[in-house]
Amino acid sequence: MNQLRTSKIEKNWHLLAGGDREGLYECFDLFYDDLFRLGVALYRDVDLVQGCINELFLELWKIRERLKEVQNIQQYVITIFKRLLYKASNGAKVVLFDEAVHMELTQSSYEEMLIALQTDEGLKAKLQVAMKQLSGRQMQLVQMRFYEGRGFKEMAEVTGLTERTIYNTLHNALQVLRKEMD
Repeated sequence: MNQLRTSKIEKNWHLLAGGDREGLYECFDLFYDDLFRLGVALYRDVDLVQGCINELFLELWKIRERLKEVQNIQQYVITIFKRLLYKASNGAKVVLFDEAVHMELTQSSYEEMLIALQTDEGLKAKLQVAMKQLSGRQMQLVQMRFYEGRGFKEMAEVTGLTERTIYNTLHNALQVLRKEMD
């Protein structure tokens, strides 16, 4: 973080801690893009992230008298934000924070993140339509294999089918999905 931004954050943080609404609004503006990118990278849910950012700043306003004691402002804000996200998501699975996510967070603009999300949502919608083309048995086996992570042996025990039949049925299902996704 550059020195000018750090000093702006500190100045407005002290205004916020002193009960100045303008300090709250400025802190919101200074933190919003970073929090948005972090939240979307972790949960891929724009509404959840935006709601938690708003809730974060409402919470900061409520506890403003205690904010004077904060030493590392940015870490404090991120920690509260992550807790709010986790709580609001009811423990939904978090995307693992790896090098790709780090690059996405540091290099993507707000607009690029929205475009990526819309593309992701478009693919999900296309997949849902494609899944409707599968037979009931194909759907069941795709669900067991790819959503539940079951092996062929376990699937055979549950369904009463042979492993070879399961393999062939999944192969045919994947061909249908590939055709529909093109």
